[in-house]
Amino acid sequence: MPRCSRWVAGLLVPIVVATGCSASGGDDDASSATTERSTTTTTDATTTTVELTGKPLVVTEQGLSSFPDVVDPLDDLGGYGVIVQNPDPALMATGVRVITRILDPAGKELLVDSALLNGILPGQRMAVGRTLIEPIEDPTTLDVKIEVTAWLPPASPDGTLVAENVVTEPEPGGGSVTRFTIQSSWPDREDGVDVTAVYRAEDGRILGAESTSVDVPIEGPVDGRIRLLSPIPDLARTEVFVGRGFAALTVG
Repeated sequence: MPRCSRWVAGLLVPIVVATGCSASGGDDDASSATTERSTTTTTDATTTTVELTGKPLVVTEQGLSSFPDVVDPLDDLGGYGVIVQNPDPALMATGVRVITRILDPAGKELLVDSALLNGILPGQRMAVGRTLIEPIEDPTTLDVKIEVTAWLPPASPDGTLVAENVVTEPEPGGGSVTRFTIQSSWPDREDGVDVTAVYRAEDGRILGAESTSVDVPIEGPVDGRIRLLSPIPDLARTEVFVGRGFAALTVG
């Protein structure tokens, strides 16, 4: 091996210097010290879930009303109702949000209301709405927007929830109450079932609506009721729509 040398105190002392000297075969040593590695690339299998899409929900009927407050005739009360249909023959719309804007004759927004329904079965109708206790002057039209979170096949295509024995009557001290019973043919208990009463005039016009939720067992009908803080003038008929419970959001 070549070396670089220098004199130190009269003695020849071999010193290895990092610069100015080179060792032969360095590249061979480096290559021999390097171990070749093989690289294996793996690709995980992926599954693509096709998101179901049903036919868009449609508003089949809507209406609103305004009338003087029986407590303070200087204020106007009222209500609105919207009936929504699912035209899809096979898929249920779940997580349905209905956003309703009440407008005056000039298109000015008087009130915005939002309702969330658990589900609307294939081919079925459901309703949303309110009886208004805050003053609303000259409501004229409704602007309705509908959003659907997901479309699912219903767990039991033949299951039904039906409202019967519907009666709306005055209560002592003002206001009124709608009473009804719900009969279920679903194979399981339905918790948090959406129920909406739609109030109509003699000519069928929608005057308002009000909603509640009911737990429905499988062993028999259950009683339900919806209270109104103010009576609705010209009320002639009440129609009760029954939707689905919380289970619709996850299992169809």
